[in-house]
Amino acid sequence: MKDFQLNNKSIEEDLRTLASKIAKRTGKKVGKKLGDRHTLTSKKSTTDLVTEVDEWSEKQITEYITSRRPNDEIICEEGTHVQGKNNIRWFIDPVDGTTNFVYGHPGFSVSVGVEIDHETKVGAIYAPLLNELFTASPSSGTTRNGKRVKVSETKELSNALIATGFSYDSEYRGIQAESLIGILPKIRDIRRIGGAAFDLASVACGRVDAFFEHGLSPWDISAGHALVKNAGGVVMTINPTESGDFKKSEVTVLKSSSEISESTITVASSKYLIDQVVELIINNQIDYS
Repeated sequence: MKDFQLNNKSIEEDLRTLASKIAKRTGKKVGKKLGDRHTLTSKKSTTDLVTEVDEWSEKQITEYITSRRPNDEIICEEGTHVQGKNNIRWFIDPVDGTTNFVYGHPGFSVSVGVEIDHETKVGAIYAPLLNELFTASPSSGTTRNGKRVKVSETKELSNALIATGFSYDSEYRGIQAESLIGILPKIRDIRRIGGAAFDLASVACGRVDAFFEHGLSPWDISAGHALVKNAGGVVMTINPTESGDFKKSEVTVLKSSSEISESTITVASSKYLIDQVVELIINNQIDYS
């Protein structure tokens, strides 16, 4: 058993090194494309942008992984899916926060997450304009530019700075705004950056105390999930009933980012705040069924 554990640790560190190299290498090239004329298209709505840089980045990352780990599964935001032959799965967001990238706002990043046996283990996020590289694994913890970081130690909800994001659906965005009416008076303030990966990295290093967002995808949170939990934090999910009744939601600790769905609210914070933040969100959800 001891040899098996050491072998697992070695694999995780190899994956962390590779994920870090991919995120930074690709992220630096993405950063150099700022200010260029980009081809803009929309997916779900006019707020859900994609550019040729997203697609270029995804291709670069996928080719880099497959050239070094040809048996791993790879799942990417823009549709690339490489079937795997082992228990390792990569979740890639080639440019998380594309709208930020288009506008030259610093809240975009390249996000690379890795699962082993359907459990998030390793993550790397690189924010080009801030030159911040976050990496995480169980044995190395979470680092920012090589230095260990931890989630905040804020214990009172009233003192919490909380990050969030809004849906691409215009009708639901209005409902989310309504829910903030009940949330804002009970916390220090809200931050809205526009990139879930960046927000989760901010939780991991204590830049914000907590984060929540509805309707994320596995590639949005895989790397950030690794960062938060290896920095001493907790990531939980709120899944309402089919009727949309949040009071009867199933609340669980997230094991794998592939467990989330379009109706899931993902919540991340320290162990001190997680239950308070989850309760606050549930109590202030608007019935949209």
